[in-house]
Amino acid sequence: MYISLSTLLLLAILTSRVLCHDEIENRKGNLRAALFQQSRTRKVMEKEYKKGLDFFIMGWPKTGTSAMMEYLDSSKELKIVTKSKQENAKLSEFHIDGKEDVDLLFDRIEEEYLTSDEGKEPQYGIKWPGAISGKGVGPESIEYLEKYNPEGTQTKLLIGMRHPVRWFESFYNYRAGRTGTPPPSASLIGSHAWAGVCTDRVRYEEGIAQLGNFPLRSEDKEWIKSHKNMDVVNGGTPYKVFFYLQEQLSDDDKVRHGKFLEELSSFMEVKVPFTVDNDVPDRNHDHHKRFDICNKEHNEVRKVLVENGKETAKWIRANLADADGVTLPNKEHFLDIVDIFGTDPCDDEDLLT
Repeated sequence: MYISLSTLLLLAILTSRVLCHDEIENRKGNLRAALFQQSRTRKVMEKEYKKGLDFFIMGWPKTGTSAMMEYLDSSKELKIVTKSKQENAKLSEFHIDGKEDVDLLFDRIEEEYLTSDEGKEPQYGIKWPGAISGKGVGPESIEYLEKYNPEGTQTKLLIGMRHPVRWFESFYNYRAGRTGTPPPSASLIGSHAWAGVCTDRVRYEEGIAQLGNFPLRSEDKEWIKSHKNMDVVNGGTPYKVFFYLQEQLSDDDKVRHGKFLEELSSFMEVKVPFTVDNDVPDRNHDHHKRFDICNKEHNEVRKVLVENGKETAKWIRANLADADGVTLPNKEHFLDIVDIFGTDPCDDEDLLT
């Protein structure tokens, strides 16, 4: 009877949890043990030690992170890792709130990798839009990856954004459908949040600054300092970043959309590229619109979002447009949309939908 190498390795891992003899201990039967017991640079030679996190969809909720997750997972070359072990489990976020979650993450990657066909292993990734958008654990999650990823792993970061006014409206509606009676929009100006919704949370530059790769303005430093759980990745993240806009995901212009997908394919290093024939799914979008931000009672919050959006647009052009290790897909179109961050979409119905 033929038994594959992958099966033998998996049996060795399971056995290592019961048998503690020297041979299995020396082999460090699973990736978790190897990663958490080693703090110095290491060479990982066996299959179960070679695979780390290949991509990480982060950024802000309601910026197309779910759509991006499903789109990437539709490729046979890419796979979203979830906390559930159930086959065909619904794709979901993978929160990294501490070392226990990192432990579980690499265990799940190991299990997926060992049971995949030799030579056909996909890239493994997760989605967690809270990583740098106000949860305050983004730097820790990046530093965990740097420390525990097998040597040579280059995790690709994908960060979504959208027009601040439409982000606020969408997230407010999303929360209103799940969290009791919503407060007046004006009460959410600044850092006082309801279920994560406030105008400060959509200051994209503040979250991106946590990556440590871009110059920090004095206001960035003060903002991060004022949030006790905020921090900046020590020395900056070594990983490449793909910034995208929700407006690009839903773009009906096939030429522009094709260019976007071409650059996404290149960034993800897939052999079979994404095309306009494979539409990006529309997730978490059809919830009932209880809150119309264009109504006059929301003028005050909209004014703040637009004023902040102008500053955000300037920061993005100054710091991301020509930055090393940064991809802005269909760059000219990307920046054209960013420039509109400082314009009220309620004044022009055709500006953004």
